[in-house]
Amino acid sequence: MDGKSESQGYHSAAGNDEGVCGQLLVDHCETDPDNPRNWSKTWRWSIVVLVACLCAEVQLCTVIAAPVSPQILTFFHSNNLLYRTLLVTIWELGEIFAPLVWGPLSELYGRRWILNGANLLFIVFLAGTALSTSIQMLITFRFLSGLATACIPIGPGIVKDLFPKEQRGRAMSVMSLTSVVGPVVGPIVGSYLGERAGWRWVFWLPTLLSGALGVLILVLYRETYKLTILKRKAAALQQDSRTVTHHTAPSPPYRIPSKNALILLRPLTLLTHSPALALATLHLSIIYGLTYLVMTTIAPVFQDIYSFSEGASGLAFLGLCLGFTLGALLCSLLLDRYITRRRSNPSTHASQTPTPTPEQRLPPLFLACLLTSAGLCLFGWSVHYRIYFLVPIVGTAMVGLGLAATSITVQTYVVDSFGACAVSAISALMVVRNVTAAVVPLAGPPLFRAVGYGWGGTVLAGGGLLVVPVPGVLVRLGGRWRLQPDE
Repeated sequence: MDGKSESQGYHSAAGNDEGVCGQLLVDHCETDPDNPRNWSKTWRWSIVVLVACLCAEVQLCTVIAAPVSPQILTFFHSNNLLYRTLLVTIWELGEIFAPLVWGPLSELYGRRWILNGANLLFIVFLAGTALSTSIQMLITFRFLSGLATACIPIGPGIVKDLFPKEQRGRAMSVMSLTSVVGPVVGPIVGSYLGERAGWRWVFWLPTLLSGALGVLILVLYRETYKLTILKRKAAALQQDSRTVTHHTAPSPPYRIPSKNALILLRPLTLLTHSPALALATLHLSIIYGLTYLVMTTIAPVFQDIYSFSEGASGLAFLGLCLGFTLGALLCSLLLDRYITRRRSNPSTHASQTPTPTPEQRLPPLFLACLLTSAGLCLFGWSVHYRIYFLVPIVGTAMVGLGLAATSITVQTYVVDSFGACAVSAISALMVVRNVTAAVVPLAGPPLFRAVGYGWGGTVLAGGGLLVVPVPGVLVRLGGRWRLQPDE
């Protein structure tokens, strides 16, 4: 490699295989300014906060229509209860397919183009929702809006791009918090905005917010995906006559479909070929589904049993929101310590210090499971005996804390484990998680009618305890099962 190439911030290794002329592997050198992990801390965190805000705004839209659905039906002179349900759930259907599309495409074309392109579609579809002239048109645009949510699966991948393993926990806490806080804040915003400004402004507000955030991301966000950056370097080297003829960027070290036509199969391939990903997905999906069941129960419980008004019942969601926030704060403080603790152990010689593994992040899952189950029991039995309303809210806060700790820990584990294919792995996880969130709450009303809130909460707590062994299995066997990470 000549001096000019070294000064540009990359290094290479020529291949010597017989019959191969001038194979060149392009990679970042330690001080490469194009390496996103070498950018300033302020710049990297600005990107994380911007993308996290976009994720929060997108997730806020998930259930923002629920409080104004009666108003929408009245406006369009409809009394079809199916439409009332579809106004909320059709978004989830679009969001189920979104990770399968945007996650793999971001690993093919890079994060920047996919993130900005999908966000433009999202803004257009939200505006179409606000301008709808029929209930069918509105439902169609709700589905398309859910389908355009690229930032949700791409967000954790951006964190992986920007931070090494030892610094990833705090950024993942910020990014993951948005996916659980948004659906809690949505009903509060929707109920008060719909009451004061009408249902169209329930959709105009997120349209304007998405537009403002989209402009900031378009201007400030530079490509962070390593393979895309290195492919551009390789293309630039091809134009330099003083280098060898052929140059390549490293490819993901996994036996997965890599052709463009098969790229959308990557998440499902990872899910079906990696027991570690399958178990982590199962664990998060069960906890996520149980939390969503509680979330859909809060409004009717506080309106029917505690006589809250429609607007005041939205405030009962603040318990979940508090739990999510506390869980994110705890994870941001503790999660990276499981990785750095062994490296900083003075009793271990530097040459004998073991390489940190993703499984070292998993211990919080044990306590998170127990806390979630305890919160489900407290919520159910306090409602059953009509104890003071703050007690079931405390129960929901415990559930929220457990979900936040579970979601952040599992997503960080997956990002650490799957390297260049992290977004596809996260996409597979999110598809199953979203299906569970859409299906499990349907069991809530018949369960509580059959056995009451007390025993119903106990049954749900038992479901949460079923996944307690999963972290132990992953700690013991995950290193063998998961695919080799690519830092």
